[in-house]
Amino acid sequence: MINASIQKITYLALLLAIGVVISYGEAVLLPLAFIAPGVKLGLANTIGLIVLYYFGLKEYVSIGFLRVLLTALFTGFGLNFFIALAGWALSTIVVIIFYYCKRLSIFGLSMASAVMHGVGQIIMVAILYQTIYIINYLPILFFTGIASGLLIAFIAREVVSRVRLTTTLNEYEK
Repeated sequence: MINASIQKITYLALLLAIGVVISYGEAVLLPLAFIAPGVKLGLANTIGLIVLYYFGLKEYVSIGFLRVLLTALFTGFGLNFFIALAGWALSTIVVIIFYYCKRLSIFGLSMASAVMHGVGQIIMVAILYQTIYIINYLPILFFTGIASGLLIAFIAREVVSRVRLTTTLNEYEK
């Protein structure tokens, strides 16, 4: 049992590290501001879906929060941190609700998460900058969220269907 716990922690640590590197790389090396200001693919969210599938909700929430926090260590704890945290929080709440309802596929979860991430960010920007007019940006984030959610789900589905972490993963307590 101790070896299984160590193995689980090791896998989660590796997935967290991969998520932070992807998130940082996307922020620094792959800005998509030419599409619309603030739009990113959210490739690190693929790691979140993989964690959700293999390990469960508790680990999904923990790894997601730690990824936002650790990425902020590299990119700074300015207003962007609070905007990212708000997006993560709202999208995570929605994923938890839909996960318990068991009504959505990995594609539905990913698209709902991506769209609500954008909504959470808009709410935080409206609070921080004390303007309601930022809501006009929601349609852009809605459509880019749908597109990125589909891409993230496709990648996550392919990883989950092709990669078997270990046969003992089913023995972990969820």
